[in-house]
Amino acid sequence: MIKEQVQLPLHVALTVAMQGIRIRFGRSVVTILGVALGIAFLMAMLAGMALNRGVAGEDRARAEARRMLNFLTVESGSLDGKTASIICTGPLDPFEERLVGQLSAAGLEELRWTALAGTPPPAVSSGAPFRQTYLSGAGDGASALIVMGAGPPPDIVWEPVLAGMRKQLAAFTRAIPASPPGDAHTTIVSLSREPSADERERAAAEKRRAAARQLWVIVISLAVTVIGISNAMLMSVTERFREIGTMKCLGALSSFIRMLFLIESAFVGAVGSVAGCAAGALFAALAYTGIYGLALTTRSAYGQLSSLALYAAAAVAAGMVLSVVAAIYPASVASRMVPANALRSNV
Repeated sequence: MIKEQVQLPLHVALTVAMQGIRIRFGRSVVTILGVALGIAFLMAMLAGMALNRGVAGEDRARAEARRMLNFLTVESGSLDGKTASIICTGPLDPFEERLVGQLSAAGLEELRWTALAGTPPPAVSSGAPFRQTYLSGAGDGASALIVMGAGPPPDIVWEPVLAGMRKQLAAFTRAIPASPPGDAHTTIVSLSREPSADERERAAAEKRRAAARQLWVIVISLAVTVIGISNAMLMSVTERFREIGTMKCLGALSSFIRMLFLIESAFVGAVGSVAGCAAGALFAALAYTGIYGLALTTRSAYGQLSSLALYAAAAVAAGMVLSVVAAIYPASVASRMVPANALRSNV
């Protein structure tokens, strides 16, 4: 009567698997790097999505400010080397603040600021310097006059202000007064305009295309990661023909051999996933810091902390699951080996 074969405990399989990783440390490091790169790409995309939600308001403000500036330059021409004058009627909204920043960076020789309600000019990092002026001198030599702010349209005599301008152009970021300034020679521009249905449809279509491209790239990167892990594990099986044959001759069950390779792959996946997750999150944070600045990126990350934690856990779990899945076939090949054939191998 054949006795039942002994099932070796899990800690023995762990010890043997760790010993195999130490012996083939170089190959293990290469495999870990492959997992780390795939998960880093995935985490960078996910972290970028979370941070993008946090800076969505800033993106909208910048896009609206660019649109306002485009409306203005269509009427005024290039502002490079010219003078523009801002009449502020009250506190600015985020769109107007970004417009002031873009005006300052538009190559102006001078940017004038006239505050009817005592509102100071917003801080800008670079560009044309502000020169605070009285209303009477706001238009002298200016190519454009921009009225912005939360207050009501200014109740002033416009003719003296417009008379000294190079081009009589008055632009309003909010409502145009019932009695527009100037005469028939004055160009009145409204910088606030709702996007048309066609513009909204194009923006939505572009957003859908970007999401599809992003999903496709993620799927391809993860598929390449799985193939790389599977290839590395198959090479490990090939190198260990004699070792597997010896263990089987000493009584190791096929399930024990299979467990060895799955444990090894799970360990490689765990280490690579954690490293890749950290690298991907760091890359996304650095990229957004370069675009939006440290303060805004930090606020965005803090506001999206729960999403980032969820994405990190999902990325690590995905890396481990994919690593184990990739090792199923190599582990099955190893467990099905006939001991005599494995020992005769010259590999």
